[in-house]
Amino acid sequence: MKTKLIKTVLAAALFAAPVPALAQAAAGSVPNAFDAAPAPAPAPVQAPAPTAAQAPDIARAEAALRGVIAAVQGAGFDYSVFTPDLATRMRQLSPEISPLIKSFGAVRTVEFQKAEGDAQLFRVTFDNQVTEWMILFDPEDRIAGLRFRPVEA
Repeated sequence: MKTKLIKTVLAAALFAAPVPALAQAAAGSVPNAFDAAPAPAPAPVQAPAPTAAQAPDIARAEAALRGVIAAVQGAGFDYSVFTPDLATRMRQLSPEISPLIKSFGAVRTVEFQKAEGDAQLFRVTFDNQVTEWMILFDPEDRIAGLRFRPVEA
């Protein structure tokens, strides 16, 4: 029953924002091993300076994720932290999601795994379940996407 509910939750469209595009790697020149002199290295690419409207860093993402989980396990979702679209979807799914997240038990650890585009992926270990959570922010620092799934043993 719990597995079916988890699959239902995962099948639901929790991600209000489009899936971030995969990062594109620029093709570099590969020197010919038979040439006497190697090809010159490409000029380094400078990252743009961060702006105030960019998505928050990992620490902020972890704090927001912990806040969402604590709210659900307490009084319920705090819809003000979500974008309007995601808040609407979360209200619709709350009757299914809230009891499920509460059944996971207390949070033991929250570990950053990796960034996937603009989203951050975390492994959250609860007393009764190990899960992966993906969180994505909009430029106004509101949660625009939130997904979770159990980690298969």
